[in-house]
Amino acid sequence: MSGPDPSDLTGRIAKAQAQQAERANQAERRRKESAASPTSMALRYSSELVAAVLVGVGLGLLIDHFAGTSPWGLLVMMGFGIAAGFRNLLRAAKELSEQAQAAAKPADTTDEKAE
Repeated sequence: MSGPDPSDLTGRIAKAQAQQAERANQAERRRKESAASPTSMALRYSSELVAAVLVGVGLGLLIDHFAGTSPWGLLVMMGFGIAAGFRNLLRAAKELSEQAQAAAKPADTTDEKAE
């Protein structure tokens, strides 16, 4: 009884490694596409803004209730909430922009090397 052909085993290993690498590339592409989809960006932006405004309104209502300054606590804290919401929106947009630039950069450098 002789063992399997070594060249056949080497070919099968190379084929399996190539398939594994392709699956990893596909998974990475899917992850990048889903992270930067327009729907996910819209959900993130809206949740950032709504959460900040709701926290501001809640704090304003608490201040008004305990300090008896109705409606000034609500108005001031809602203004702070809106400002914080827009600040969070700008921060999220900057972060997503940097991620997109970082994701595009390796693709640009590989194209230049291919030419």
